[in-house]
Amino acid sequence: MSLITKIISGTRTFLRGKTVAKTVTNPVAENSLRYRGIETAIGSYEKPGVAQYRVKPDITMPMNIHTRHYNNPAFEIKPDLLKVKNSFQQAELGNTALRLAESYEKALPSAEREIKEVFDGFNVSVRAKGANSVFSKLERVLIKKKKSIKTDEEARQIIQDAIGGRIQLQDITRKDIIDTLNTIKIDGNGLSNREKHLVMSLFSGRQLSKKELAIANRLAKPIKIALAEKQSEPVFRRFILGGLRDALDRNVTTIEKLEQAGISKDLIKELQTNPKIKPVRMTEINNYKGIDGVSYFSDRQIRQFERLQMATGERFDIITCSENIDLAKYGLEGLSKNAQDAIKPSGYTTAQVNVTLKDGSFAEIQIRGSGPFGEYEHLKYDSVLDKNTLGEIFQPYKKAVQSLSKTQMPVYDSYISRTYDYYRMKELGIQVPKPQLPAGFDPILSEESMKRLHHLNEVDQARKMQTFVPHIEQDAQRSFII
Repeated sequence: MSLITKIISGTRTFLRGKTVAKTVTNPVAENSLRYRGIETAIGSYEKPGVAQYRVKPDITMPMNIHTRHYNNPAFEIKPDLLKVKNSFQQAELGNTALRLAESYEKALPSAEREIKEVFDGFNVSVRAKGANSVFSKLERVLIKKKKSIKTDEEARQIIQDAIGGRIQLQDITRKDIIDTLNTIKIDGNGLSNREKHLVMSLFSGRQLSKKELAIANRLAKPIKIALAEKQSEPVFRRFILGGLRDALDRNVTTIEKLEQAGISKDLIKELQTNPKIKPVRMTEINNYKGIDGVSYFSDRQIRQFERLQMATGERFDIITCSENIDLAKYGLEGLSKNAQDAIKPSGYTTAQVNVTLKDGSFAEIQIRGSGPFGEYEHLKYDSVLDKNTLGEIFQPYKKAVQSLSKTQMPVYDSYISRTYDYYRMKELGIQVPKPQLPAGFDPILSEESMKRLHHLNEVDQARKMQTFVPHIEQDAQRSFII
């Protein structure tokens, strides 16, 4: 057996928790004496058993060698101790993250088959959440919500996006825009030929007079919403029909109740006549957009999700902000918490549907268009939160973000949000000027720089992964695999 084969084999053994033969089901009780007094200790990673695990070429996370084989944390993981970077608490959280990530990886093949079967015909990708991402999310949520965990199952309930699916919608075409202009009714009236011409001119980026621009802008919002609904309607129907099929299969509703709840007749007809509909158990819907953005699910589509709940009596959170609210006029302060949560200062625009898969595992399915900004917009978010998910290539960008003053940060947020809107409009077939980084900001903060860094990191990580083996690092001079 070659050296590299031995290393890989050793790593796999370590990740499976087979470093010892014994599996401990109640480590808290068994190790109460061993860890008495250590829970509150604050120190470096020189503590016995505590180490850094290099999970990716440029990313490490804390873990504890001595308790790696447990199937629950060795002691209660507490938010106040995580907040002050207690090394034993972080290491135990790292062990939990490693165990969860391993279980997600095992569940991935089955989850991928199920998700792709439900959304057959769509551009779908599926992945399992990695250990460093699990650790980062658990740490953030526990501290933010002041929540403790004693078991892996409690941690598992926090990670609702263990399996991540992504559906990329097709862009709106010129024909789609023309069809919409010919059929839409605004305030009960169709558009005149002049109004259609002005809207097409606006959407094509052509110059208009002040009077013409006023007319086109008045019509633009409802037309954008109609185009967004046209874009998302195919995947919306797959979700709502899957939810209806699931409810009927579990006998929590009937066709009569669906009709009484106001489920549209065409949906019910397809439900009755299409045997290929696969059940989907939805547990949460997040319909995110920026302050001036256009969400993927329309109010009409959201109403159908709500009527499904009415027909079943089973409630789940729907985070959305109505299209009819004039945010520019009234701001966010007077909105409900759900509506406030749906508006992202960064302009982050996606629909996310949390589902429970057949095996009981959780998945988050994102709905996006072709706009590439969502692939690297998170760099700003991760930098502000100082997450452990950014490799060395991003460190200059991260430093520049963290150096922004309190007055600069809102300006940069606005730039990021307008960039999101720019790409969202392109998905809808609408041409608008691309936002430029405000004067006085480090050029590394530009969207073009973010895109370049993202690409460089992809290439760099692919190169490094050719020879990389996950391993434990006790210090800068020593690294080893158990």
